[in-house]
Amino acid sequence: MIVYQEADLRQKAVLCIEYIQEALQNRDYETMAIEISELQYLVRQLQELEQKEARRQQLLAIIQDMHRRGIQIDFVRLGEERNV
Repeated sequence: MIVYQEADLRQKAVLCIEYIQEALQNRDYETMAIEISELQYLVRQLQELEQKEARRQQLLAIIQDMHRRGIQIDFVRLGEERNV
């Protein structure tokens, strides 16, 4: 899912860059400012996705290490205990 989100955000960023270039050529600075703001938002979203993926990879590495050590975790039961 993250891969699709990232691809979508990247595609939107490319379009923003094209719109910025077009606005610059047409001296439409108001549109250019709006598109720059949108591009900044997309960059923040991409950075957040990258951070989520890094945390996910860290968690998977910890889980794999625990499995190698013979430690089993039942995440479903842990979630049920929190809801009590």
